[in-house]
Amino acid sequence: MLNHQVASNAMSTSRLSEFALLPPIIAAIERGEFGSTAEDKRRATTGATNFFAPFPGGNGRSCATCHNPNDGYSLSPHTVEARWRRLQEAPRTDPRADDPLFRNIDADDGKDDYTLLRTRALIKVRVPLPPRVRLTDAPNATHVTVSRAVPALSGLQFTAPYQQDRTIATLEEQARAALKAHMQSSVEPTPEFLESIAYFERQLFANAGARRVAAALVEGLAAPEVDPPLTALEKQGKEKFELFCGKCHGGAAQVKNLENRIFPPFDGTTNPVSINVGVSNPLPSGMTSEIHGIGFDLPTQRFTIDLPAGGSVQLLSSDPGTVLTDVHALETVGGNQVFNRFDIPQLRGINDTAPYFHDHRAQSLEDVVRHYQRFFAFINEVRGFPLPKIPDEDVDPMVAYMRKVF
Repeated sequence: MLNHQVASNAMSTSRLSEFALLPPIIAAIERGEFGSTAEDKRRATTGATNFFAPFPGGNGRSCATCHNPNDGYSLSPHTVEARWRRLQEAPRTDPRADDPLFRNIDADDGKDDYTLLRTRALIKVRVPLPPRVRLTDAPNATHVTVSRAVPALSGLQFTAPYQQDRTIATLEEQARAALKAHMQSSVEPTPEFLESIAYFERQLFANAGARRVAAALVEGLAAPEVDPPLTALEKQGKEKFELFCGKCHGGAAQVKNLENRIFPPFDGTTNPVSINVGVSNPLPSGMTSEIHGIGFDLPTQRFTIDLPAGGSVQLLSSDPGTVLTDVHALETVGGNQVFNRFDIPQLRGINDTAPYFHDHRAQSLEDVVRHYQRFFAFINEVRGFPLPKIPDEDVDPMVAYMRKVF
């Protein structure tokens, strides 16, 4: 069971603690959802306690501060705004009221402007600049700060590497990086602590279907059919989903790119594991999207990338994605497709994790499908690559299917 002394100590470090979210998780552990043996339950309870407890020597945050179980272990604007309003009202009864979600490292001005956190649930991520990549307007800068959504946690043993730019190989490494960057801890975590969090996270699944698929994969079996009964519209949507979406969100874990269907990459790679889908602005000439423009686009920065054969190219982007971290892309960079690439997310649980994309610009699944409709048409008509175009009549069935199944 939960170590109540640990919980009590953690509660005293934060007026608005994530421990209020822990009891249902402990109940799920006791029901056997995190393993059936006593040792399974002990390890899961330890990991859950460490996941929800503010880490010693830090800024009061825990893993659950940003990975909220009520948001599919991601973070929604609704949750952020509710916490912000509660924090504004709390001093009436408690002058020392605090919420660890609001720390200046995630403020737009580094102080007290939390606009992007409150309206889009975006946190700040500080990325080291590779030797051949520099900020055009600040050439001596060693890092760049971008605004990104908090990734959901589900089926993690099948979706490595982690982060939206695929920079971290293991969950233990991810936990250590979060302790340093987001919790600002001055204390080095023990290997046992990191392993406990990783163990807990490996047991997280968006729903029972995702858990059943994972159990089969662990045993080396084919993924079972886990779709609930579908209506005629939803069956049509499944067929269209597999045609238009399943080639990139492929495999049992929905993170495998099954074919290179965007356009022949400038760098010669086939089936890249991270993909540019026209989200980081600005849009390429000839493409339109209903989720671009004022109210959607984030501030851009100019990047200069030195080419292997000499010379350089410039990129204007709000977040260039894996080009900052992918060694292969840097070694072969020669065109825009290696820019603005991001990890392929798994889709189970997406009904609990809106908004969508790495910058939360799409409010609904309809917005996502409509964006891909425009994007596929652009690739087909402007770039001349025979990517199948999504007809208007297929949008509603696909959305109905995703709402029912995922």
